[in-house]
Amino acid sequence: MKKTAVPLLLSLSLLPFLLRCGDIDGNEKITIPKFHTASDEGLWKDQSGAHVPEITFVSKNQIDVRVPMKPTKKPYHYIEAIALMDGEKQIAVKKFSFNLDEPRARFTLPDPIKGNYKVIVKCNLHDMWMAPVVLPKTEKK
Repeated sequence: MKKTAVPLLLSLSLLPFLLRCGDIDGNEKITIPKFHTASDEGLWKDQSGAHVPEITFVSKNQIDVRVPMKPTKKPYHYIEAIALMDGEKQIAVKKFSFNLDEPRARFTLPDPIKGNYKVIVKCNLHDMWMAPVVLPKTEKK
């Protein structure tokens, strides 16, 4: 009986802390994840050429995204996902499992004029990379 009493008392004393684990304190600041860019590679120096997404407009509201990285088997190195964001809100995402194809995605912009769009790429080894969606200039009549 004594052998089970100690673990039971210990787990009961930790219970209040475990129940609060998911609570958010009103004063707690939630930090937005850091995205690496072509001009700010962070600790991944010389990796932007393979990780920064290349964005091409297919039409007024549709983009093609290409990540120039060639996945490799040694070590397993690949893009896990490409996401389209409007500010901090995720609009669409394409997930990938490991394969040797170049990662590509096609997204539709909900409102190309009003949006603050960016593309985020998640690499399994080199964190997250971002490129803004720069709207093509329209000719004024």
